[in-house]
Amino acid sequence: METIYYEKKTQASEVLMEYYAYCELRDYAKDDWKEVDDKYEKQCNFLYSKYETLVREKERSETISKSAKVAKKLENMKPIKVDYSDTVLLKKLTK
Repeated sequence: METIYYEKKTQASEVLMEYYAYCELRDYAKDDWKEVDDKYEKQCNFLYSKYETLVREKERSETISKSAKVAKKLENMKPIKVDYSDTVLLKKLTK
């Protein structure tokens, strides 16, 4: 004699209850994540504004400082130097 195993049929109402339970869990996770994300976003905005301020201060100090002006003048005064190292090396090799 053969035994027949019957699969238990799930009710639609059970599936719907499980669905709503998972939806509620997702909402809780979203709320928790949103709270943490708000804290991180606030810190990121603070740090980026601080970065922008420091960059502006650095640029301003570079344009105003006397040493920066002297360095720019020296850089402009440098004559263009031609690199003859390759030609000298070729001459030494051909001799």
